[in-house]
Amino acid sequence: MLKIEHLVEVREEPYMKRTVAIINLLTALLLTGCLNSGEPMVLLEEPIVQIDVSYPRGGVMNTGDDILYRYTDEAAIQSFRKIIEGTREQPVEVTTYPDYEIVVTYENDLPFHGVYVWLGEEGEGSVLTYLPNFEETYSTDANTTKRLRELVEGE
Repeated sequence: MLKIEHLVEVREEPYMKRTVAIINLLTALLLTGCLNSGEPMVLLEEPIVQIDVSYPRGGVMNTGDDILYRYTDEAAIQSFRKIIEGTREQPVEVTTYPDYEIVVTYENDLPFHGVYVWLGEEGEGSVLTYLPNFEETYSTDANTTKRLRELVEGE
């Protein structure tokens, strides 16, 4: 009789290990999906020639004298692209006016992309929207906010 009980235990153990492994895998996939939820902001897959940073003017993209910083160097442009495309759509109720406006200018006279920025405090994420749409909000993490702050404040 001992031999029969021993065989039963051997049969149940691999079954339980597989079941636990499958449950753990499904849980990990579910958590990964939740953490990466939301679509990123999208820019055109075309060369960017400049990025202008200014204070917002109520739905009209800034041009000329209102620009605080104009970036034309490839390193800054790629930093902005990485920040913008690294955001994730996440519902956030914005109740204040944005801190900054970013205008992305593409090569070959393609349409501009306007982005509003609510810059987070140190250790916080930031919120971005396409200009002038306040309903679709996109969020960054605290590390991205730090880099974004350096760019929009010219540090």
